Amino acid sequence: MTPPRGRKPAAGNTPEPDETVGDQPVEDHPMQDDTLALDLPSQADAPVDVDEPVEADEPVEADEPMAATESVPVANDVVSPSDAEQRLARLEEENAALRAKLAAPAVEAAPRKDSSHRGRRWAAVALVAIGALLAPLGVVAHWADRTLTDTDRYLETVAPLADKPQIQSAIINRTTTAIMSNIDVSSVTGELENFLSEQGAPPRLTEAIPLLEQPLQNGVQTVVTRVVTRFVESDAFNSLWLQVNRISHEQIVGILEGDPDIALQLDDDGNLTLQLGPIIDVVKQQLVDAGIGIAASIPAINPSIAIAQADSLSQLRTGYKLLNAVGTWLPWVALAFLIAGVLIAPRRARMAVGAGLALVVGMLVLALGLAIGRSALLGALPAGTSGPAVEVLFNDIVRFMRISLRAVAVVGLFVAIIAFLAGGSAAALATRRSAASGAGAVRSWGSGRGVDTGAFGLWLRARLVPLRWVVAAIAVLVIVLADTPTAALVVTTAIIALVVLGILQLLSTPPAPVEAAPVAEVH
Repeated sequence: MTPPRGRKPAAGNTPEPDETVGDQPVEDHPMQDDTLALDLPSQADAPVDVDEPVEADEPVEADEPMAATESVPVANDVVSPSDAEQRLARLEEENAALRAKLAAPAVEAAPRKDSSHRGRRWAAVALVAIGALLAPLGVVAHWADRTLTDTDRYLETVAPLADKPQIQSAIINRTTTAIMSNIDVSSVTGELENFLSEQGAPPRLTEAIPLLEQPLQNGVQTVVTRVVTRFVESDAFNSLWLQVNRISHEQIVGILEGDPDIALQLDDDGNLTLQLGPIIDVVKQQLVDAGIGIAASIPAINPSIAIAQADSLSQLRTGYKLLNAVGTWLPWVALAFLIAGVLIAPRRARMAVGAGLALVVGMLVLALGLAIGRSALLGALPAGTSGPAVEVLFNDIVRFMRISLRAVAVVGLFVAIIAFLAGGSAAALATRRSAASGAGAVRSWGSGRGVDTGAFGLWLRARLVPLRWVVAAIAVLVIVLADTPTAALVVTTAIIALVVLGILQLLSTPPAPVEAAPVAEVH
């Protein structure tokens, strides 16, 4: 029964303060973030006058004032403890059902996501491994292609050999030996002895002539060695060295490419033939110049003469064509595998670090292979061959290959470092925060002295990421388009790129922080 307005409820109808809902007091029931707090009207706070009787039919005076702080309970707003408990239980059930519904798709998708990431990770590892294996082969193929097909690159490779003391010594010894083998000093002394005998020289004189043979041999050899040494150490020898190597390289390349305009030709049966057409043309012109006019009627002919049987040259020609194609595309194929592996990896920065380090390891393996090959070559030299000269020749021939592998190794190292700094590790985050803090300190120092980039700094900040990519692309193009990318070129390009990136970071101005509007208190 609802108490009349203006009257206080009887003491017997007042609930006790420790009345509970379920097993816990109402005021202490755990209703945190996930439940609704029910504001039950508390009648215990109203003062109770136990001595005043309550009359159910007592009228309420209209002019009786009501206190402003007096609570006026409404019958429909009163919630019993049992209703509160039921409502609370129902809300908890609905809350649990919603949580289960939201969590179920995530739980079901987690295995698929992990499986997808695992597959992408292994695919990325496989692509990077293939690219790392192809990279050393690409360097070798590119070097061989440039050295075999490009005469100017070949001459650039062998030109320094003319000034190497080991090469000069080997040429001097070989030339002197060849000349002395065609000079018969004993026949000279024999002819001199016969001449003196015919002229009636004393026997003592003619008998002494053979004793001059060895001193004469030594003297002639000394003169020949001096003349040959003077020529080999002169500029004329350098010019002759380049001329001989150019002709030899052009002839070899012509044989491998099947050029019909060279003197040497290789038919399908492996017969190496000499084309006599160019020789006939020269002889014909010389005959005409000598006054033999009938030679002008000789037709243009091009007979050939077989000079050697070279079955292996047919295989070399096939290998040369294959190398010519592979040497052009294999480096780019290796690069494509590495880039594809990084792009499909779930963690690209980490995979980029692995790709860069894989390049470094591949180039180290190639350098080790060159060292082993040189040792094997020197150990297999036949007797009488100059070991120092062959070693110098080997080192100069593979000089451009070593330059290329060093450049690739440095590129791989820089890629690994940059990818590590761009990753999400604690060290990378700390490094980036330190760099940003340093740039901010410099900007603050400049702003305090009236130096500010203003609107340009804000414009630069909004386009900082694409500008970084532009700088990186330009650096890569400088290295790739270089005729001979050296390690020094790579390091210099990387340093310049880092300086430019630092300047961009310094000039870019971050937007001013937006202050949050004050929130009015709700009473």
